[in-house]
Amino acid sequence: MVLVDIHCHILPGIDDGSKDWDTSIKLAKAAVKDGVTHAICTPHTLNGRYTNHKDDIIWLTDLYQQKLDEAKIPLTVFPGQEVRLSGDLIDALDNDDILFCDEDGTYMLLEFPSEDVPTYAKDMTFKLLGRGITPIIVHPERNSGILAHPEKLQEFIEQGCLTQITASSYVGVFGKEIEKLADRFVEAGQ
Repeated sequence: MVLVDIHCHILPGIDDGSKDWDTSIKLAKAAVKDGVTHAICTPHTLNGRYTNHKDDIIWLTDLYQQKLDEAKIPLTVFPGQEVRLSGDLIDALDNDDILFCDEDGTYMLLEFPSEDVPTYAKDMTFKLLGRGITPIIVHPERNSGILAHPEKLQEFIEQGCLTQITASSYVGVFGKEIEKLADRFVEAGQ
């Protein structure tokens, strides 16, 4: 069976995920133990704190795969990004500095700011969809604006976006309120 983790911060030292190679190797072992066979390494980009460029992520992912192979850890990794909704997003796309969840450039992990859904979000997702890119809105259950008004997420789904719930949210790590909303989104097929 193939089990793919499409959103993980497992590359060392480039965002708020893994701090070093030892941690990245330990995380890979834990993922494999949980049945994960493939992972898309998705460091943050364009979020005001981290701007991880496509070429750097590809290089680091290749190096990580070499280290996994040397350690005989049966995990296949691919380069990706968790892209923050930003006014710089279209320029980054035009400059070929964005990675996707697939080689065809169809599916993009898109993160909203934690505190709310910006007013220009629907316009930006419309532009992405117009380019043939399907935004996958990551951890919407942890966005304060969506938490207060869950119907906001449905508008993006109706527009053609997909969503990705964080497993930790679903099992209650971030609190009961977020757990309930994650469960509600899953039950609604969102």
